[in-house]
Amino acid sequence: MTTLSDIKDTNLSGFNHIDALLSEGPDWNFLGVTRPYLSYTFSIASGNEEDQGGQSAFSPSQQAWARKAFAYLSDVTGVQFQETTIGSSAQIHLAQINIEKENVTGLSSWYTYYTPPRSTWGSALVSDYRANAYVYLDNVEFRAENADLAPGGAGYQVLLHELGHMMGLKHPFEGGIELPYEDDYTANTLMSYDHLDEVYYSTYSQYDIAAFNFIYGGDGLRGKYGMGGSMEYLTGTEGDERLSGTARNERLDGVAGDDSIDGLAGIDEAGFGGVRAHYDITKIDGSYVVTDRVGDDGRDVLTNIESLVFADRSMSLVYESVVQALYVGYFGRAADYNGMQSFQQQLNALGAPADLRGLADAYSKHIGLRGLIDSFASSAESAALYPGNTGTFIKALYQNVFGRAPDAGGLAFWSNAIDSGGLSRANASLSIMAGALDNKTTQGMLDAKLVNNKLSAASGFTLMIDTAQEIAGYSGATAAASVRSMLGTLTPSTDMLAFQSTIGATLKVMSLGIAKPAAGVGDDLPIAHAELIGIGYQPWEATLV
Repeated sequence: MTTLSDIKDTNLSGFNHIDALLSEGPDWNFLGVTRPYLSYTFSIASGNEEDQGGQSAFSPSQQAWARKAFAYLSDVTGVQFQETTIGSSAQIHLAQINIEKENVTGLSSWYTYYTPPRSTWGSALVSDYRANAYVYLDNVEFRAENADLAPGGAGYQVLLHELGHMMGLKHPFEGGIELPYEDDYTANTLMSYDHLDEVYYSTYSQYDIAAFNFIYGGDGLRGKYGMGGSMEYLTGTEGDERLSGTARNERLDGVAGDDSIDGLAGIDEAGFGGVRAHYDITKIDGSYVVTDRVGDDGRDVLTNIESLVFADRSMSLVYESVVQALYVGYFGRAADYNGMQSFQQQLNALGAPADLRGLADAYSKHIGLRGLIDSFASSAESAALYPGNTGTFIKALYQNVFGRAPDAGGLAFWSNAIDSGGLSRANASLSIMAGALDNKTTQGMLDAKLVNNKLSAASGFTLMIDTAQEIAGYSGATAAASVRSMLGTLTPSTDMLAFQSTIGATLKVMSLGIAKPAAGVGDDLPIAHAELIGIGYQPWEATLV
């Protein structure tokens, strides 16, 4: 539904390179969803702009190149365009005229129509919104340039400039928000008048793309992204920068350069131009680090981001941390690829808390969540790892989590809680892990630092798995022992940036099928381990065994 404020108030991004290009219209997103495309015409027989005469039609050659421009504009914005020979049926009209000013080579104008609602409040609904736009090329002073609209020439750049106006962009030197003088040139935006080179552009520049993304989201009229969608689309520039979101749901694209991206509140995505296989993903100091190995996306540090969007697929980060905590706490190793995917899906289906403390608190209140977490204790891997009594189990958990034996008081407390029936083994692991992160004693803070290092390394390991060979390589007792051994080398003072090479080397050896059994983590643990849990199970199953 379109409201009066949708039409009258220009929504802003908070980024100067975007907001300096946003005009007040023509607000194509608010036409509605009954016809998810815009019609354009070269006809001058009908549908012409009122009070504008002297139109002449585009030549066949101009029409052919204009069609190419519309196809390119569709690729950029996601908006679909359909040609019509009936001028009165089109929203976009292209023609040649003698533009009055002698130094003006192109012109775009637009009009919107709607019946004012009875209420003047911003939330008042507008039911009959319509818009028309007119794109003119001069056929007198600039006749020669505009007659040739082939890409690479002045005429094609002028056409892109005017189509930019038609799609809602303004000059960066006009209006209440302007680009800094030093940024106002065509290599940044085709809406500029200033050239720092002798090049005529055949594609939109970086600021234009960012503005189009903000308005249309790359997925067309009324899509998921952009104005009128469920997520705003914020695009950075080609330099190194910091991008911060808001309380709203957003997609943030850092583009080129090394960027720091913080989604803040809301449900947020980080977007990348390449396919998943071209990026390394790891986790350092609580932030996800995504590094482009192939292109120029650089190295981005992500905070408060719930999912990653690549050219070929998306990756959810929701529940990634808590799933790793469950695996590290109970099994002393990183989650395997399929186990991570399945547990994320099941936790999401259960509406479980996405933080470790919240998960521990919800365990006793949610039967479905309790069954899922208890599946760790009922797995074959658990039976192989922990064949002894409760005391032996607690010692093994402490070794997994803290790399040390429990103090006498801790051993007695957790053993009694389990043996009395007040706490399951799986929830004991969850509670010990959560408690470690809240402990502010001297030892507790050391423990917390170690736990965070183990969780970061475990995340980095699982996130690095992105090929079928690597997925298959992390399977079986030997592979599990190798990863358990790797995490066992961490200390509270480990340089986690330097440790990434150890993670990569461990995965490489494993994917080549030459991993060797590691030394036992503790005397109480068995030599042989069961297969990894989570392999081959589908979403929505009650347990993973």
